[in-house]
Amino acid sequence: MISRKIKLLAVLACLLIFVAGCSRKWAIIGTAAAAVGVGTYAYVKGDLKRTYDVNMEKAYAASLQALSQLKLTTESKTRDAFNGIIKGKMADGKSFEINLKRLNDNVTEIGVRIGTFGDRERSETIHDKILSNLEPS
Repeated sequence: MISRKIKLLAVLACLLIFVAGCSRKWAIIGTAAAAVGVGTYAYVKGDLKRTYDVNMEKAYAASLQALSQLKLTTESKTRDAFNGIIKGKMADGKSFEINLKRLNDNVTEIGVRIGTFGDRERSETIHDKILSNLEPS
C-alpha cells in the first residue's frame, strides 16, 4: 500500500514538472515532490530493488531487524562501507538474499530475492518491514 502511494506521488511529481514548463516556481515544487518518489520498487529478474534515503549502516540494521521480526533464519551476513549481503532460509526451505549497495552517503539500494526465480509478494513484505523500521516512530 505504501509503495502505491509513493508511485502515485512520483507520477504526480513528473506530471507537475511536465505541465509547469519553464516556470521556476513549479519546477522547484516538482523537484521536491519527486524526492518523495525515491523508494519506489523495481522488480527485475526476480530481484525486488528499492532505494532508501538512509546510510548503509541504518539500512543494514533495519534489514536485520526486519528479518528478526519476520522470524526468518539468517545464515550469513557480511558488510563493508559499500555493500552488504544477508543470506538465509525461510520456514519452507526457500532461500533468500538481501543485497545492500551504498549509492551515496545517505542513499542505499536494497535488493531482495526469494528462491531461485524470486517471489515478489514475499520480497515486498520484507521491504515493507524494512521501511517500517526506518520510519520515525
